[in-house]
Amino acid sequence: MTSNQSSLEEAHDLKLKEVQLQQAKLSKLQSDLAKLNTKISANEKLSEEDTKFIGELGWLAALSVSIAAVAAAL
Repeated sequence: MTSNQSSLEEAHDLKLKEVQLQQAKLSKLQSDLAKLNTKISANEKLSEEDTKFIGELGWLAALSVSIAAVAAAL
């Protein structure tokens, strides 16, 4: 195996670990969103934290697109 191949494999492994980490974070966020959806469906009062989460959804959407792009590059 050449040094160049080894470097490429290391870079690939690093990107793969990064994608896996981001996927875990995204799963947690999806869980939080499901809980929020349940609150909204039940007409429960939203907390300040819930409101902040809703305000950050655009950023979260951008993060999921970035994760998908990195994963597609692998």
